[in-house]
Amino acid sequence: MKMLISTEFSAIEPFLSLFRPRSFPLLLVLLAFASTLLPLASAQLDKYAKLAGLSYFGTAVDNPRLYNEQYMSVLQGSGEFGSLTPINAQKWKKTEEVQGVFTFAEADAIANTAKAGVGGMKTLRCHTMVWYKGLPSWVETTYSRDDMEKILAAHIQNLAQYFKGRCYAWDVVNEAIDENGVFRQSPMYKAMGLDFITFSFKTAAKADPGAKLYYNDYALESPSLSPGPKISITLAMLRTVKAQGGTVHGVGFQSHLKVGLVPARAEIVNTMQQFLEVVDEVAITELDIRHSPLKVPSTREMWNAQARDYGEVVGACLDVNKGYGGRKCVGVTLWDFTDKYSWVPSEIPTEGEACMWDNNYVKKPAYWTVLNMFKAYAAGASRRRAGMDGVDDGNGTVSELDLEAAAHRGPEGLPGLGREQTTKTVVATTLATARRVRSTARPGA
Repeated sequence: MKMLISTEFSAIEPFLSLFRPRSFPLLLVLLAFASTLLPLASAQLDKYAKLAGLSYFGTAVDNPRLYNEQYMSVLQGSGEFGSLTPINAQKWKKTEEVQGVFTFAEADAIANTAKAGVGGMKTLRCHTMVWYKGLPSWVETTYSRDDMEKILAAHIQNLAQYFKGRCYAWDVVNEAIDENGVFRQSPMYKAMGLDFITFSFKTAAKADPGAKLYYNDYALESPSLSPGPKISITLAMLRTVKAQGGTVHGVGFQSHLKVGLVPARAEIVNTMQQFLEVVDEVAITELDIRHSPLKVPSTREMWNAQARDYGEVVGACLDVNKGYGGRKCVGVTLWDFTDKYSWVPSEIPTEGEACMWDNNYVKKPAYWTVLNMFKAYAAGASRRRAGMDGVDDGNGTVSELDLEAAAHRGPEGLPGLGREQTTKTVVATTLATARRVRSTARPGA
C-alpha cells in the first residue's frame, strides 16, 4: 500500500482521518467497496456467492476426476466450490444394476470428498432418484402399476435412507417432460402415468424428511427454449403433485445453454418467479453454456460472448433473491467446471468449450464475470447493512449495476490498466470519497 499511495500528507490526510473512532464504520464500508474492484490472487467463487446472498456455488463431479491431481487441486482449493453433485454415481444403473442389490461405492467416494472438505466442507446435492435414462435393463421391462410402485419404493427408500443426513437436496424426479411439453414414455410413466411422480416425492419425503426435494429439468428458463408449452405443463404437473400430497420443495433449472441463445436475464427472473409461486426455492443445477457450432481456434470475442451469457444466468438468480428479500434462488452448480471433462463434445461433437475453465484449467472471462458480479452484490449488501444507499465515485452514486459494468475484468485489472494502476485508481477513488464525506458530514456527527 505504501508503494501505491502518495507520500504527501495532504493527499492521505483524509484517508487517515477515517481511522478516528467515529469514522471507523465508514472506513470498513469504503474498504469493502474498494476490494470489490481488485482481482484476487486466489479467487473464491463460493465465498463471494455466499456474501452475495446464495447458499452455495458448486460443481458437479464424476468419479474418474477424483484421481486427477490437478483437477482435485481446483475442486478442493481455496473456496471455489461449496457444493458437489455426483454426475452419475447416484443414478439407478450405478446404484441398483441388479434388482435388490445396492452398491454405493462410487457415490460414497464423492460424498466423502464433500465431507472431507479440503478447503472447507461442501454441501452435497444428490442426483438423481428417478430418470428416464440411466436405467438398468431390468427396469425397462413393462410392469403393472403395483409392481412399479414396489420397484420405485425399494429404490428410492434405499437411496434416501443410505444417504440420509448427508444430502442437502435430492433431485427426486429428473426430466419427466420433453421439449414439446409431453410426458416422456418412460417405464415408470407407462406403468403409473403422472402418479409415478407424486409417488416418488411422497416416498422420498418419508425416507429422508430432512432433505430438500427437487424436480429437475432443462429448457425451463424461458418459453423460447422449447417448441412446446414445457414451462406451463411443468407448472401444472407440480401443482398436481402437491395437490395429491407430494412434497416438492424446489425446482432445478439445468441451464444447459448455447452462447448467443441465452434468454434475457429479466426473462429468466420472470420464469423463476412463476415457479416460486408453486415451490419454496429454485436453483441453477447443471450450468454450462456451449459454443454452437464450435469454432477453432477460439477467439476473445467468443469468450466475451460466453461471459455475458453466464452473467445473464447467474445474475437472474441474484436478482430473484433481491426481489424476494431473501434466498429463493439458493445456489448455482456448474455441470463440471473444466472443458477437459465436459459432457458436450462426446454427445455433440460440433459443439463445446462450455465450461468456465478451459482444458488446461485456465479461467475464462466467464469466471471473472461471475466472480465480479458476486463481489458487486456482496458490496451492495455490505452498504445496506451499514445503512448507506451507495458510495459516491465522484460522478454520482455507485450502484450494484454500476459495479456489474466491470464484470468482464479479469486478473489484469480494469480495461486498459494493469494491476498496479488499477489499485492506484481504486485507492484514489476511496480517498476522494473520504474527502466528500468528511466535507459534508454533520457537525459533531
